[in-house]
Amino acid sequence: MFQRRQQRTILRKTREFFWPHMGFRRAAVYFWHRLQRIPGTPSSIAAGFACGVGVAMTPFYGTHIVTAMLLALAIRGSAFAAAIGAQVANPWTAPPLWFAVYYIGAWLLGRDVGSTPPNFVRMFKGLTEATLQLDGRLFVETVWPVFGPMTLGSLPLGILTGVVAYFILEPIIARVQHNRFLRLKSKKAARAEQSGVQP
Repeated sequence: MFQRRQQRTILRKTREFFWPHMGFRRAAVYFWHRLQRIPGTPSSIAAGFACGVGVAMTPFYGTHIVTAMLLALAIRGSAFAAAIGAQVANPWTAPPLWFAVYYIGAWLLGRDVGSTPPNFVRMFKGLTEATLQLDGRLFVETVWPVFGPMTLGSLPLGILTGVVAYFILEPIIARVQHNRFLRLKSKKAARAEQSGVQP
């Protein structure tokens, strides 16, 4: 009943994955409106979103949404807000996040990264093959030299971005909910006045 009349082709789905048909600005506004309409207290919504943003810093792509939702539920945050926050990691933001967490992790490990950038394509390809084949040697030799620093570097960055996201979003959501309450109260009073009933 709710399916599209004309199914999207694989090419169109791929294009919209990298470039939303509504544009990035409208997509951001759309997610913001969805975030505002999530039921819950400002604290729970902000905590859930912070979980999503923090998890989005990790290199465990493909598990971000589920992990963020479980983490949000564990701290009594909004799982729906966590799913939205996890969208911070997307095809456009992922590459700079990869470099950020890798170099942070390499710095924490005291490694000399030199001038040769990490080969993320080789690392993710090796990760897929090592997982499917259960090949520990391939994982250690090909994946871990890059994946290890990325994992380590994602921890402080994830905590930092999550905390910042919470303290920025919580008062904003509180103000939005308060303004919505005042609008509803005003409309209710106006309807009561029109019907001749005291509010």
